[in-house]
Amino acid sequence: MKKTREEIVLKVNGKKVRLKEFPKKALKNTLLGFIKSLNLEENPTEVEIKIFVDEENCRDC
Repeated sequence: MKKTREEIVLKVNGKKVRLKEFPKKALKNTLLGFIKSLNLEENPTEVEIKIFVDEENCRDC
């Protein structure tokens, strides 16, 4: 039996965050919408985004 990989994986500080269906779809569709607007030469097959947050930008985090 072939194991399917998850479409969206969110990690915060290296720990996987479990997402319910609505945030999973919202995150995926939002990011793919931004990427589509870039008019890349090839269709994406995998997207990786890392956001590094410093203390100054995360006072309320």
